[in-house]
Amino acid sequence: MCQGVLIAQLVNMDEFEKKLVGAVREKREREGLSIRALSGIVGISFSTLARIERGDGSPDNNSKIRLLEWLGPDADEHELGFDRVAFVHFRAGKNASSGTVQTLLQAAVCLRQHYAKGEITEPSSAPTDADVIAMSKEELEQTAEDFRKDLGLKKNDPLDPFYLVVDSVKVERLQDTSCIPKMAKSTLAGPSRNEWSAMSVPLNADQDSWVVFLNDYHTVERQRVTLLEEYWHILSGHKLTKIAKIAGSFGRTYDSAEEHDAYFLASATLLPRDAMRRMVSDGKSAPEIASFFGTSPELVEYRIKRLGLWREHIGKKVSLAKP
Repeated sequence: MCQGVLIAQLVNMDEFEKKLVGAVREKREREGLSIRALSGIVGISFSTLARIERGDGSPDNNSKIRLLEWLGPDADEHELGFDRVAFVHFRAGKNASSGTVQTLLQAAVCLRQHYAKGEITEPSSAPTDADVIAMSKEELEQTAEDFRKDLGLKKNDPLDPFYLVVDSVKVERLQDTSCIPKMAKSTLAGPSRNEWSAMSVPLNADQDSWVVFLNDYHTVERQRVTLLEEYWHILSGHKLTKIAKIAGSFGRTYDSAEEHDAYFLASATLLPRDAMRRMVSDGKSAPEIASFFGTSPELVEYRIKRLGLWREHIGKKVSLAKP
């Protein structure tokens, strides 16, 4: 692409985006990083990042936040930054709209003001990707089994997360809350209802006290796994999601690895593997298993596949042809 075309395309970006793209390119080249290498660092796909640098498209709000985090002090030198920031655990669609993120940011501030004792202090920064400790599938399974043992549950006992008591963690349901403004509540229960499931808000900088804000307009089966996911985010020390306002719009970071781990742990805790193996072996259907454990058939099918039991579940026989 010739320089003239690149300049013409950059004109279509707003001033903030032009500064951001220029600052990212400058730092990347200064550090000798390829676009592919930077893609792995910031968690934005190579094709998307290449398009942004070429000026073929503008970064979405979530990409802007990731790039600003990577820039660090360089962002301040280019007069770039966040207008408002909060750190939370955030269970929502990867591409949740700016309006939904904005309303949840308002809710996070409100909940902290309502529940926090003393001075409200925000963490100075969220942990980086280097702080993430990857767990193997077996480690995740064993962690879930140990958790159930600590609760005194037998291998086949159902678990209802609504009866779990986690030290210094409160649960605030959307339908019951009187904390957030009526208009924000209407947004989260209406137009944004299917864009988010829960948000866990640390009440102090030490992150030893929390409130889980739960979307209870979803089915009770979905709420169970969502609530347990949030507990696992907290109990696993997962890095916080940054939700922020930048250049007039709202976005957030997203860590797919830790979202996967929390969902895996929640599903393994609700649907223990020994019981699942026995029930599949006995020919139980997904709806039957779901009814017993109080989950959705979709979650049961996810567990069956993760446990490598799908072929047995659907009764697909295999054999060797005779020579």
